[in-house]
Amino acid sequence: MAKWVVSALGSADKATGYERVGRGFGSLRARCGGSTSRAAPSILALLLVLAGCGMPGSEQGPSDAPAETTDDWPLIRQRGIIRFVRLGFEEFDTLPSQGLSEDRYRFLAERFAERYALRPEWIVERNIEALFLALEEGRADVAVATLTETESRRHRVAFTVPLTVSREWVIGRSERTFGVLPGAYEESLTTHYPDASRVVVPDDADHRTIQDLIEAGVFDATIMDEAAARVALRTGSTIRKLRELPDVRRIAWALRPTNPQLRNVLDRYLTELHTAHEESPGTRDWSAIRASGQLRMLTISSPATYYLWRGAQLGFEYELVRRFADHHGLDLWVTVAADHEELAAELTAGRGDLVAAGWVMTPARVAAGLLFTRHYLEIRKTFVTAGEPVSDLAELASRKVTVPRATRYLATLAGLRNNFDVEVSELSGDLILEAVAADELDVTLADSHLAQLAATFDPRLRLGLALDPVMRLAWAVGPGQHDLKRELDAFLDAGYRGTEFNVLYNKYFVNRRRQAQQREHRITGNQLSEYDTLIKLRAAAEGFDWRLIVAQMYQESGFDPARVSFAGARGLLQVMPRTAIEFGVDPAQLFDPEIGIDVGVRYLAWSRDRFPDLPPGEQLWFALASYNGGFGHVRDARRLARQLGLDGSRWFGHVEEAMLKLSQPQYASQAAYGHVRGSEVTGYVRDIRNRYRAYVSHFLQLDSEDR
Repeated sequence: MAKWVVSALGSADKATGYERVGRGFGSLRARCGGSTSRAAPSILALLLVLAGCGMPGSEQGPSDAPAETTDDWPLIRQRGIIRFVRLGFEEFDTLPSQGLSEDRYRFLAERFAERYALRPEWIVERNIEALFLALEEGRADVAVATLTETESRRHRVAFTVPLTVSREWVIGRSERTFGVLPGAYEESLTTHYPDASRVVVPDDADHRTIQDLIEAGVFDATIMDEAAARVALRTGSTIRKLRELPDVRRIAWALRPTNPQLRNVLDRYLTELHTAHEESPGTRDWSAIRASGQLRMLTISSPATYYLWRGAQLGFEYELVRRFADHHGLDLWVTVAADHEELAAELTAGRGDLVAAGWVMTPARVAAGLLFTRHYLEIRKTFVTAGEPVSDLAELASRKVTVPRATRYLATLAGLRNNFDVEVSELSGDLILEAVAADELDVTLADSHLAQLAATFDPRLRLGLALDPVMRLAWAVGPGQHDLKRELDAFLDAGYRGTEFNVLYNKYFVNRRRQAQQREHRITGNQLSEYDTLIKLRAAAEGFDWRLIVAQMYQESGFDPARVSFAGARGLLQVMPRTAIEFGVDPAQLFDPEIGIDVGVRYLAWSRDRFPDLPPGEQLWFALASYNGGFGHVRDARRLARQLGLDGSRWFGHVEEAMLKLSQPQYASQAAYGHVRGSEVTGYVRDIRNRYRAYVSHFLQLDSEDR
């Protein structure tokens, strides 16, 4: 079954606690044999990370906690600060379908601190060994991460009650040679395959890297937890399940064995919030949902429902449900299914609490016992063109209307009995709209809210005649869930067409543009922007041509340092708040040009170094694609490119073609990170490349004139 499980913070960017250096630049300098400069500690931090010397953070606020202490719970309460340690950049790497999101754990940790009126301080480390060292050396109190409890680890740290449990699968092509990630998987390999032939994997490998290495023939099999293994099976072309290991692994947080009182308090708290050993709680009434502290949303991945962008979870349906969850103090879990049939099956089986996926009430769904809320959106089938909109059916005479196969639009058009041609396309509705905008197709018919969403991205699209009848979108809950339906109805009744609803609706369907119409900047001399001096300094430190950063900045913000995107990205380089936090920067400072440029360039460098197997030129295009669309989507596109017989190491004409296909449901449903607006990512990279080339040509012309 193709699905992902992800979790969301109760509110956007919940992790706003203090981020600080785990060991300080002095100890980093001593450990790595380098020297530091007071003028640019942030640059040193990134360079040390890339050199494998650990991931330092930066201090976001003053700390009253002692640098090193092994205090137990009474003294922690007395000082009023609890120190958590976590893995850096984890939210950029965690697969949506793993169900073990570091964001979720960070949210739970902050809620724990809030319950006991403690101020949370966050220490960022690079790997699990560093987490354990932070506990042992007294620099942190609790390690908040997806830690598998093993016998060897129990000799070093104590574990809380499990937050979840997982079985391990053996996957691959055969059980001849193994490559596994270090830690728990190594122990499992030693236990169950003591004589197996082993291949050493790269130090920076993750689950997806292991999958790539199996498919490349470097080794034949691996051991993974079930959730990650399911993703590998769904997205891998040659990987199959070979065996399920008998052990049930406990996933928990860690703390010092010498802090039993802290452990007892944490155990009580986590026991309240989680049913640790129940993988699928089944159908729950409203009181059980409230008691669990979690709401489980079922949806599909699409531009209007739910998708990932730069690590952020977005979508009209998602944000509306999240507001309901926030209103009741619930943590929101999202399960993304492959199609609408699977959604109904998941809801009926009790693996979710509600479906929010642009559904209308149908006789078949009602016959299955599903209950529908009051509607939250009224839509109509609408004709869409490029240029002058269609205002009357008579205007369609001798024109061709293209619609996707297997949709209700065909029946609608057949009932109109007018003099126009109908073409059935294998393209998805999104791609048909893109083709209409490009004048490759004449007219299409689309749901009005989806047409409005497409038009916000492409002003060439024009919405025309809207057909009757009006269709009403509603949420669905399982059979007998009358109390949950009543709460959802009350929420929708209170907020429908109110201020918050209208703001959200406008964000997605009316006036949302990723970038406002950009100002024209005519370049006449050797200055490209008023920020050239700052850009040159940061670009040189990270090995970029400063003109490339200017080209990217123009694409991102039009040189407006106050720009805020629809998703909350800020400043000249449109950095997300969570990215700023990873670099130890207060998100409010992103509007400062110097800080915004510094973080943006450092993040681009981090993205570039995610592709160590590529030559420098290709690294750049892949880094830009990751900066815009997210590393996970780029990784999906590389895999798809190879499956299509394209070169997964070349962007233009190869991986960009695969990226475009990830907008189509048949490809997105087989990708680990699901739907992405592929045309936006590919256009972003091409526009920056073209602008960068223009800048280079301009300076070459200046040089020739000087000579």
